[in-house]
Formats: sequence, structure tokens, C-alpha cells
Amino acid sequence: MKTESKKRISKRDVIEYIALIALAIIISRGIYYAAGLILNVSTPFLVVASGSMQPTLNIGDVIIIKRVNPEELKVGDIIVFNPPQPYYNGVPWVHRIVSIQKVGNEIYFKTKGDANTYPDPFTLTKNNIIGVMIGKIPYIGLISLNLWQWVIPAITITAIIIVLKIVLEDRGKSIIK
Repeated sequence: MKTESKKRISKRDVIEYIALIALAIIISRGIYYAAGLILNVSTPFLVVASGSMQPTLNIGDVIIIKRVNPEELKVGDIIVFNPPQPYYNGVPWVHRIVSIQKVGNEIYFKTKGDANTYPDPFTLTKNNIIGVMIGKIPYIGLISLNLWQWVIPAITITAIIIVLKIVLEDRGKSIIK
């Protein structure tokens, strides 16, 4: 008769895994907020999600953003902005400034994606500007763009299975052998 060697996952192991995941989340959020303070911007990092800025920026590049005085911006700068309605869908855009016009005390910016044929169909003011791109990390954002499609459901299902396993084993039953 063979004896089966089973390694059971203890409650302590589960708690340690959950604590490690929580710690990783806290550290990553801390880095994000610290970068925001250092760069003086609410959105210090942004994953490029479209090809409108190719070949300069590719889908999945992470850009680093710094707050800037809009009067210091110049034609050719790559900026991050919230477009005016009806174009704004909650996600900032990243395009290059193609023209700047000063009228009185107001500054107006015209932008265009490098891969786009025509400039954007709107004009920006300083209120639309989030910041200027100061650097990029190529393709590292592909992970987040692709993972979020299945990570949340996978984590949820895994968590439910682990909780059920612990609860049922405490009652002397096990659905997972």
C-alpha cells in the first residue's frame, strides 16, 4: 500500500501569502505617491495605451510625467493632458505640441499624435495640462495592459477557492484533494 505524501497549505501560509501581496501593493502605491510628490504631479506615471505617438512612444511604454508651468512649454514637447469634452473619457492623452498661441493672458495649445495625420480637433488651455513627459520605460506597461484583462478574475477565483478550502477543512470536509 502506497502512502501519499500531501503537503497541506496551512492557514498561516495563506495569511503570509496575503500579507506579502498586501505589502507589495503598499510598496508600489508608496513609490507612485512619492514620485508624484517629487515630480509635483498627480499622475507621475502613465502607460501608453494607443499607437498615436509611434514611433516615439509605443503601446506599453511607461512615461514619466513632471508638472510644468504651461508658459514654459514649447512646440515639440510631449505633454499629458485631459482633452476637453466630448473627447475626454477619463483617461489622459499623450500627444506632442504642434503650435502655441498666446491671446491676452491665455495660452492655447494645439496637439497631434506623431502617427496621426491631422492635429487633434480641439485646442487646449493651461487647465487641461497635467504635465510634460520627461522620460520613458519601454514596454514595461504591456504587463499591466494585458494582465488586467484576467488578473482580477483569477485573483478572485483563487481567493474564493483558498477560503473555501480552509473553511471546509476546518469542518472535516475537503472539496480539493
